[in-house]
Amino acid sequence: MKTAPTLHSTVLWVTVEKVQQPRTLWSYRLAEDEPVSPIYGTTNDRGILSDKLCYSYLELFDWLCLSGFTPPPPDYFTPTPEELDVGFEWIVRLVPRPR
Repeated sequence: MKTAPTLHSTVLWVTVEKVQQPRTLWSYRLAEDEPVSPIYGTTNDRGILSDKLCYSYLELFDWLCLSGFTPPPPDYFTPTPEELDVGFEWIVRLVPRPR
């Protein structure tokens, strides 16, 4: 049985990895800190693993629900044509906590 983590932030950052590959190969990395911040990926006591990795949208959906977030639809995490044209291997999307 999964235990819901206690989050303190009002937003969650989701890094979608391998976006140049088919969607079935994508992975989703959840973090409370913005991926470009100095403390991104550090161990901290904020309630969620600093780099929780989900291997499917369904797993991401579950973790977002357990963490008190409303999961956006799968298309929210799809890279834009511009992001694909540039050749980005990963993209970042912000998921706000409902009020």
